[in-house]
Amino acid sequence: MKNKVSGWWIIVGLLGVVLIGLIVFYINYNKIVVKPNKVKEDTSLTLTVTPTPDPLAPYSILLLGYGGGKHEGGVLTDSIMVAKINPKNESINLISVPRDLWVSIPIDNEEVINKKINEAFLIGFDDKKYPNKKIEFTGEAGGGEMAKEVIGKVVGFKIDYFTSIDFDGFVKIIDILGGIDVTVPYSWEDTKYPLETNINDSCGKTDEEITALTATMSGEKLEDQFMCRYETLKFEKGKNHLDGITALKYTRSRHSKTNGGDFNRAERQKQIITATRDKVVNIGFVTKIIPTINTLTRHIKTDINISKMGEFVSKFAEISKYKINSIALTDQNVLMNSKSNLGQFILIPKAGENNWEEIHLFIENEGTTTPPTIDNQN
Repeated sequence: MKNKVSGWWIIVGLLGVVLIGLIVFYINYNKIVVKPNKVKEDTSLTLTVTPTPDPLAPYSILLLGYGGGKHEGGVLTDSIMVAKINPKNESINLISVPRDLWVSIPIDNEEVINKKINEAFLIGFDDKKYPNKKIEFTGEAGGGEMAKEVIGKVVGFKIDYFTSIDFDGFVKIIDILGGIDVTVPYSWEDTKYPLETNINDSCGKTDEEITALTATMSGEKLEDQFMCRYETLKFEKGKNHLDGITALKYTRSRHSKTNGGDFNRAERQKQIITATRDKVVNIGFVTKIIPTINTLTRHIKTDINISKMGEFVSKFAEISKYKINSIALTDQNVLMNSKSNLGQFILIPKAGENNWEEIHLFIENEGTTTPPTIDNQN
């Protein structure tokens, strides 16, 4: 009898620990949820019956990565991806959007300006510099809502949710998982990965020398004069185990001669997402995230509420088996290189500035360029 009683109290104790963990998770998860500001609805309008949502209807999540407070241009989005989940055919389209894409951004109720797409989140985030934005682009969720609006026009569908994470949060999540395994297709190195602590280092040059250099050089030629501001990254072909810091460097590297540029970086980011998903499935991430969610609340923001997140978690095992289709918008398919009126390097649609129709078709066809229509009329 005594053993039965002891066993009962062990079970009760374990349930209590789980319950406390879930309560802590609920409280802390709500700290990362931001609610969009909305225009007040006219209650005098006749109410209509909302149709029952289709459980197999596709939905989309905008994934944004940015530097954070310690980094130069901390609120500019370094990584932009849209995940469109389609339960009916058990697939996920993972769309990479380059940060240099030139787009129209509504900075107030009447004015729209052309900027790089990585500024959309920043403009929605900054209510002081941009005080006259539409109400939905203000407040804690303003950055995510602005990014959803602007990027939604590029991809051709309304984006349902957003999740943003800064570099420190990314590093912590990978470390909580115990690192991830990535297969590097070939060996490469980047001799110019920026050291945040050395970003303004003079590298032994006098003020006069720096002034002379900046007056005669720009871009990579100028960067090459200050190599103390950079470190060299090396990745060997084959399976690599990456901790948080190394995974961040793997996704951010841009200056490799063999694997550089934003488009190669987008491919590496997809590798990281796939490797992270696989690790989550293998180790039971939920039990690990409950006691550590509090350390992430300063680094993650999302408009996915606790109820909807509960739905996603309950279906995670199922969703993790979905096929992932990678779709990258690049200058090899639907984009072309250009320059802004200020001489910035930018990307625009091949069909013309702010003409997104070809890109919409490209995404609908899951990354296949459709052949031109043949006009048979005389």
